[in-house]
Amino acid sequence: MRYTKDIDFVYGPDKAGIVKDVKASATYEAASLDPYKLILGLLQRVLEIGKHVNMQTNTPVTAVREDTVNEAWIVDTPRGSIKAQKIVHASNAYVSTLLREYAKSVIPCRGICTYVAVPEGKSAAKLTNLYVIRDAAGVLSYLIPHSGGTDGVVVGGSSRVFRPFREQWYNTVDDSTLIEASNGFFDTFMQRTFHGWENSGAYVKEAWTGVMGYSFDSLPHLGEVPGKPSQYIVAGFNGHGMPVVWLAAKGIAEMIKSGKAYEDVKYLPRIGKTTAQRIQAAQNGREGGDIFD
Repeated sequence: MRYTKDIDFVYGPDKAGIVKDVKASATYEAASLDPYKLILGLLQRVLEIGKHVNMQTNTPVTAVREDTVNEAWIVDTPRGSIKAQKIVHASNAYVSTLLREYAKSVIPCRGICTYVAVPEGKSAAKLTNLYVIRDAAGVLSYLIPHSGGTDGVVVGGSSRVFRPFREQWYNTVDDSTLIEASNGFFDTFMQRTFHGWENSGAYVKEAWTGVMGYSFDSLPHLGEVPGKPSQYIVAGFNGHGMPVVWLAAKGIAEMIKSGKAYEDVKYLPRIGKTTAQRIQAAQNGREGGDIFD
């Protein structure tokens, strides 16, 4: 998760410090998020709420149907059906499973991430920051140090490397295999990128893929689903959703709770409002659009 406050931009290596061969750098306040700790925190809140929450796992929604008699929606699952006055579609890359009109608006695309470890008995320079690095070939990578980076880092990215091989990453929800075109890219990433890592013996200990929701116009889809009153969408965050999704979700919750219109909620970015026009533009446009920077 990143947020921008004051950006300090310089040309040359003056403030890059540990990064090699820097031509320019920008520094700003940032934060990182541990998904495991987040989930544990949410589960703790659920336990505190107790009897007021019915939590179902491994229970996919197979359909959403309109109950015209009771002016509600019927949500079908393998364990039965429930009725709901309001529904939020927050499945990001998978949102078109239930909202077929978004099939061209939010496209599931795979990304790659690795854990680069330092072998026992070896040492590496301490990392004190989060990094986003674009190398001379234009390949963008990002990393989060673990325990100061002296024993390992989480490194992901490299989309430019595998971008030409669309069959390996584009419009797929299969995250059971790695992206072949990126194989080997991170093997010596730390050694060639950072001073003090040349003799670290750093190696890729783990590698995995994940599915992200890329939007046709590079903007998220937020708000009430056109033509489906009381159904809301929070999806399509284009791989960099963390600076947006928190307040966006808070804004949607405020819409649901208060009945406010999208434009009346201060947390919601105006350009992110989902509309029939945006959906139609994706359906009429070139497949995929320009989804990468």
